[in-house]
Amino acid sequence: MSSSTSSSSRKTALYTILIAAVTLLPAMGLVNWLTRSAENNAGDIFGIQRIRSVTNALDYMAATEGNTALFIGSSLVKDGFSPRIFDQAVKAANGARVTSFNVGMGNMKPTYQKLLVQRMAEAYAGQHSKARLTLLEFNPFLVTDARQAFRPFMTEQIQAVLMSPRQVTKTLWEDPERFARLLSIKYLRHGVSAEAITGGIRFLVNQAQAQAPMLEQLTEDQLDHIQQLAAFRNQLNQYIRQQHPVTYKSHVWNPVTQGGLIDMMDLSTEARDLVVKISSQMRHPKAMEMDLQGRIQCCDIENLSFNDELIGDFLDTVETAKRFSQRVEIVLMPRNSDWVKLSPEGQRRLQQMLAHLARQSGVGIRNYQNHPAFDGDDFYDVTHLSMDQGRPLFSRVLAGDLAAVFQE
Repeated sequence: MSSSTSSSSRKTALYTILIAAVTLLPAMGLVNWLTRSAENNAGDIFGIQRIRSVTNALDYMAATEGNTALFIGSSLVKDGFSPRIFDQAVKAANGARVTSFNVGMGNMKPTYQKLLVQRMAEAYAGQHSKARLTLLEFNPFLVTDARQAFRPFMTEQIQAVLMSPRQVTKTLWEDPERFARLLSIKYLRHGVSAEAITGGIRFLVNQAQAQAPMLEQLTEDQLDHIQQLAAFRNQLNQYIRQQHPVTYKSHVWNPVTQGGLIDMMDLSTEARDLVVKISSQMRHPKAMEMDLQGRIQCCDIENLSFNDELIGDFLDTVETAKRFSQRVEIVLMPRNSDWVKLSPEGQRRLQQMLAHLARQSGVGIRNYQNHPAFDGDDFYDVTHLSMDQGRPLFSRVLAGDLAAVFQE
């Protein structure tokens, strides 16, 4: 090759890089600006703000001295467990002091839980410490074939945010194209993938089309109910912003609340009254019916056809948790039996699966699915415990069952 040809090739390559930089960098900047603006103004709409904040807090949790307890799970844990109420109840039961942390996150199927717990093992190893107790939520409807196939566009985004730099770098040798995508998502796109944006839009459009016939059947009273609920929520958000300027975005992991959400005890009388009204309004039969249908569609919540790969990931998660915990237990959160009715086949599968998990993991299982203390009024939808009743009740029940662990 002549020197002139070589020089021309270098110029072409440099020109290509320059064009790519001129076109791609502004686009990436726009994506970052849009996602940050959305998170600041509309909450965790991309599903990764909570996850990112949890990974940033791992060293803090690992460095906490004394008896510590971790509760790792899905949004059922995030919404349904109050670390501060739990700690107070343990102390009231037997005087033991414990610092517990809520490590619950939305969309936390075992594939993601496994990555998170690997990161936690690294953090605890770095601090040369161990948690006194780690509770791992087993959520039956998050380990089904239906859930495995649900929202595939979210997978790489969540994995990128959860993975450590070392784990991302490792993919360079295994799959260079995936490495490039993970690198871009994690460091250049504020944790949001292009696939998640386009897939999310498609999902919302499809959901709107699917729910349109049901929405058209809403009566005037039901529409008024929806408007009133929105007004209550806006008013509550204003109270929380005024009264808790540091922790008002409680979906972001915060050491002040030990990773938990804002509790009733944090609110003024006026704000607490609004919470009670909102919980009651959210349990409107039409809203519950739509929520149940969504859970059936996305997660097979009644029949529970389990996915072998997800079950394997969960068992791997248990084994990893043993590395940084003196004691590990599996927990099933209460089920809203007023609305979620397992089919005979679903009940059989669940019983068989719990026996399988007990054999394979070698750890204890605490099953609160049918606990008599809970009824439909303790939930704000078909699956999540409510802030005003369900969350404090479950936290105290759990503390009563586990208090002796912290005296051993």
